[in-house]
This record gives sequence, structure tokens and C-alpha cells, in this order.
Amino acid sequence: MMFCLPKGLISFLLVFPFLGAIGDSPDLPREGDLFIYANLKEGDSKEVVMKKLRAGGFIQIYEERDKGLIRCTIKWDDMRYHLVCKIVNDALKLCLIEGQRGWQDFFYKDVVRLEWKQLRNKVTDQYGKAQKSTGFPTNDQVPLHDMGGLVTDTWELKDRLIMLTVQRFMVKDCCTEQMLEYSCCTLLIQPKVTK
Repeated sequence: MMFCLPKGLISFLLVFPFLGAIGDSPDLPREGDLFIYANLKEGDSKEVVMKKLRAGGFIQIYEERDKGLIRCTIKWDDMRYHLVCKIVNDALKLCLIEGQRGWQDFFYKDVVRLEWKQLRNKVTDQYGKAQKSTGFPTNDQVPLHDMGGLVTDTWELKDRLIMLTVQRFMVKDCCTEQMLEYSCCTLLIQPKVTK
């Protein structure tokens, strides 16, 4: 009698050990580089951004046309974030690195705080201490439904503005129709206008 495994399972078992070995996404660019993040430049068209992300090996790339956003997944220090590219008039304007969004009781303290700390350390390692900085806020210090969130750290560089924020917002649960309070942290990377 011969024992056979399904073909898909064999492929999974061969690839699974290597999933954790996949390296980190590109680091933040040096001050003065032409890039906002990775090889993305201010003014890149939507088509160019999509092409660069695919060529760069980014995963889970998708577009939110109604919001002018292109999203994909990045990985830094074994944590997953979303790279969010804002497209206005078919030109890249800024990028956000967005942490996970969640609503559970433990989420703010255990996940958002950890991601916020990691993002803060990542930017500090690359650009030095923030010019403006506060500690991690309590949940009730973060304004509800403020799209900018609460800015905790600001790095004012020659060529870009970087802001670390914490956000809170309400989302209606599709199953229970209850309103749930979500939270996350974001890192804004905004090129300065060059004249």
C-alpha cells in the first residue's frame, strides 16, 4: 500500500519553513534621497506606483479607487504593516505606514503600543530624535474620528516631514451591527514642496 499526500499540501510543507525567513521590507530612505519610501517618488503615476510595488516584491497590493489609495503589506522586524500610497490627480503625494487596526480590549495596549514603539525606534534610528515628541497616549487622550489622529512625534527634515500618530475611530460591525471603537498607529511620510 502506498501513502500519497495531496499536491497542494506537499507544496505548503516545502514552502512553510521559509515563510519566516522572508526578509524585511526596505528601510526608510536616507535624508536627501529622492524617494518617499522604497523606490517610490513624489509625482509617480498610479500605474508607475503599481509597477514599482510589483517589481519590488511587495505583496497583497490592491487599490481603493474611490479614495485614491494603493495599499500593500510590508514587514519590519517581524511585524506586519500596510504601506498606503496617496494618489492625487494621478500623482503620488505621500505615503503612510499603517499599523494593524483592532478593537479588542487588549488591542490598544498590547498591539498599538508595540507597533507605535517600533515605528518610533525605526524612524529615530534612521533620522535621529524627533524635534517634537510625547509619550504613548492613553486611549482617552486620542480624539475620536480625527483623521490625523494624535501626533506624538514629528521629524522635520530638509526634504520631508514625518509624523507618528495614534488614531481612534468607530466602525459598524457587519454581523452584530454594533459600533466598535478601533485604534491604530500611523507614520506619515510627506515630501516637502520643492521650488
